[in-house]
Amino acid sequence: MAGAGFKDFTAGEVLTADDVDTYLMQQTVMVFADSTARNAAIASPSEGMFSYLADTNALEYYDGSAWVAFTSGAAGGLETQFLLMGA
Repeated sequence: MAGAGFKDFTAGEVLTADDVDTYLMQQTVMVFADSTARNAAIASPSEGMFSYLADTNALEYYDGSAWVAFTSGAAGGLETQFLLMGA
């Protein structure tokens, strides 16, 4: 369920596997040794996922069809989206 947005967890709430997969796993910057390791681990990436490749020190995001290098000003203002999310 990519793109689920933000969830404010409350004390005592049961953390389900779906919550972990949706709100935690898909909304992180995942670190991989290289793109081969990333592609093996994530067979079906979701739009908006980020990965860091240690071999090239590259930050990339999935644009819905391919992994794309993140640069300042990329994808129509991703840096603005990070500021709005508080990242």
